[in-house]
Amino acid sequence: MDKLSLTEKEKTVESIPMGLRAYYSKTITGADAAIFAGVTGDFQPLTFNEALARENGMERCPIQNELLASYTWPVSTQIASPGAVTIGQELTFYKPAFIGDTVTVVGEVNKKVPEKKFVYVQTTIYNQNDEVLADGFVLELMRVHS
Repeated sequence: MDKLSLTEKEKTVESIPMGLRAYYSKTITGADAAIFAGVTGDFQPLTFNEALARENGMERCPIQNELLASYTWPVSTQIASPGAVTIGQELTFYKPAFIGDTVTVVGEVNKKVPEKKFVYVQTTIYNQNDEVLADGFVLELMRVHS
């Protein structure tokens, strides 16, 4: 069997510079929330019932927090792959995101632990009004060759 031919050289903890940034933007649709619910089983009533959302003081249906969290993956992948395995994530949610919002995730390498092959990617999620919806980090373990 032939070796896998990567179009990009595999990254290492040493090759990823501190302060490296990546960005991802997405306008959230009702279909995104429905597909996420179908995959995960997270049928949060507020996400799918506009009347209930309004009864709870919201103009529109909010999306599931974990769907919002999943939008951090493209930035950590862009920064650390190929060569990384995500081994942890921490995220604090401050405000909901709603169907119809455009969110932008900013990822930035803010810490490296070379002896453990760890790269920490700070992730911050903004809405179209530049409000912070959530922030935290993704922990990437860079591939360790034997």
